[in-house]
Amino acid sequence: VCNRQASLEWHLKKHSIQMNWTLKGNICRSVSECWNSQGVEESSDQPFSFPQICPVQLQHGDKLLMSADETLKSYGIKLLNVSKDNFESCSTNVHDQFLFPHNINESEPVEAEWLAPGHHYFIALHEGDTQLCKAGLRLNVSVKTQLCQGSPLLRICSGNGVCQTGLWEGAYHCQCHHHYSGRFCEKFDACLDNPCENKGVCLSNGSTDPNYRTYKCLCPPHFTVNCSEVVGKENCDRICENGTCVQMSPASFKCICDTGSSG
Repeated sequence: VCNRQASLEWHLKKHSIQMNWTLKGNICRSVSECWNSQGVEESSDQPFSFPQICPVQLQHGDKLLMSADETLKSYGIKLLNVSKDNFESCSTNVHDQFLFPHNINESEPVEAEWLAPGHHYFIALHEGDTQLCKAGLRLNVSVKTQLCQGSPLLRICSGNGVCQTGLWEGAYHCQCHHHYSGRFCEKFDACLDNPCENKGVCLSNGSTDPNYRTYKCLCPPHFTVNCSEVVGKENCDRICENGTCVQMSPASFKCICDTGSSG
């Protein structure tokens, strides 16, 4: 019923999302319908009361516009900001506040105060009656901020990853490209694919300087150059069992395996 992706990528331009309150569609009646998820992570942040309008995920800064279909406009509904408990029980109390001081008529933007990062719960009332909420006219809005850059002046994920969020995550985080790590993908790990051969151990300096991404190989005895070459002809002849030693430099040799051999 609810069309949603498992993960969303942060968009640099702010979006406007139109939410039309209606009982004729966009109403979900189960976890799988609302979150398009079979293996649901039962998060305490997510209300599982049904029916409800398909939940909405927004980036912090996006604009949310509210409207109603002709039937509800003529009937007359107001939108109320409520607690999670009141959302689940379709009840109200003195602390709840109306989004607009009047019934929904034409499309209207929701004020930024109702769209701070976090979860927000809105229900529809007709002259104070909550029956419409119980029929499904209640909306769970999740507003997420991004934690993908150390400063607004820096590139998202340092240009080395994707800023995205999962369905059950509370914010956008960096998913780093291959070889990169760190909260903002600012670290380069040259050892990720272990360039050290012959059981050598790779040590990376995890540099954030793109011009100084070095690593060292701790090699077994007699090995050098990423542990791929052997120092001295005698050592190479002894180590190279099923191959031929080829001189690579004045002091080092490489074992070229015979056909059908490897290692």
